Amino acid sequence: MASREIELNYEIDGPSDGRPVLFVHGILTCRAHWLLNLPAFHEAGFRSVAVDLFGHGSSPSPDDEAAYHPDRYAERFSALRELVDTERWFVVGQSLGAALTLNYVMSRSDEVIAHVVTNSHSAFGDPSRIGNPQAAQERAQMMIDGGIDAVMRHPLNPRRARAFNDAQRAEFDDAMLLSSAEGIARTMLYTSPHTPLRHRLPDNPVDTLLIAGDREEAFSASREWVEANAANFRVERVSATHAVNISAADEFNRIALGFLEQFIDG
Repeated sequence: MASREIELNYEIDGPSDGRPVLFVHGILTCRAHWLLNLPAFHEAGFRSVAVDLFGHGSSPSPDDEAAYHPDRYAERFSALRELVDTERWFVVGQSLGAALTLNYVMSRSDEVIAHVVTNSHSAFGDPSRIGNPQAAQERAQMMIDGGIDAVMRHPLNPRRARAFNDAQRAEFDDAMLLSSAEGIARTMLYTSPHTPLRHRLPDNPVDTLLIAGDREEAFSASREWVEANAANFRVERVSATHAVNISAADEFNRIALGFLEQFIDG
């Protein structure tokens, strides 16, 4: 896929000769989700490639249902890898983004050195939790009817995180207010149903670190399932909420960087 077909908005930052790392956020946030993490990665010598998912931040909101499928995202991630001119790179995924990066890693393992993920009901949860299509349609319609105000007020939107100072919250809001409620609704309808990965994780081929936020009690059962069943996984538990990389940013940065640096030659 040529770079002009990536379609997703992305920002490349950090040292030009640094080892590239793809960052993929979850639903109801955007690439500004990584505000508290990217400086630490850059200082450690990594080059970041942070994307906005469709409907989020500055990315478009295609009408085509197929555009939202995890396999299509994998194609775009691969194209971004080619764009930064590297054969292999590191990948970091948060929540829904973790489900998308896991799908990418397991289908294109030769492109990934190592992988970091956070709490993700989308990837690790029981598939039956997704619910029926009618309920999903109703949730999506509520998002459309509520518009950007509904997006900004939603409990999963991390803008109220105590870890953000006023300037960081304003930067997050500026990026997030560019989102499309319709595009986020399409993500709920067309991406989320395809994200459960329990049936594939016993064959995960890439070294993966799950940094699990223990303050999200609803994720405990999924974390335990990963510890018992997922191949090539290491689990580190921290005192954090669902948005692990925000609510425990310093600890997330330390653990993630320590893990990734093991795979750098020399």
